[in-house]
Amino acid sequence: MNGRSIRGLVIVGFAVAVLVVAGLGFAYKMSEFAVTIMKDEIEGFGAVAISIYLIGMVPILFFTLWAIVTGRFRDIEQPKYRVLELHDEIERDGGMGYRVSGDRGTL
Repeated sequence: MNGRSIRGLVIVGFAVAVLVVAGLGFAYKMSEFAVTIMKDEIEGFGAVAISIYLIGMVPILFFTLWAIVTGRFRDIEQPKYRVLELHDEIERDGGMGYRVSGDRGTL
């Protein structure tokens, strides 16, 4: 195993650990709210907050899963290098579509 694959495994392991802990915390809070609502301790406490939270989180969850399944997170560093390459091309060509002739740039 090379260093890059070990690093990748460590990152994936850390991400899974964070997601598991966050998921368990989320499940605990949801069950706590559900118990509060069912026991009528505070009637409807948090019902609106929970529904808004879920409505906001479901699309984020689906977009994240879609991005993972379609491979959008495979090479997250590549766009950074592409921007730097484009910047170098612009600098090398003398600007964005302008040619320098004399004192003024012309199209």
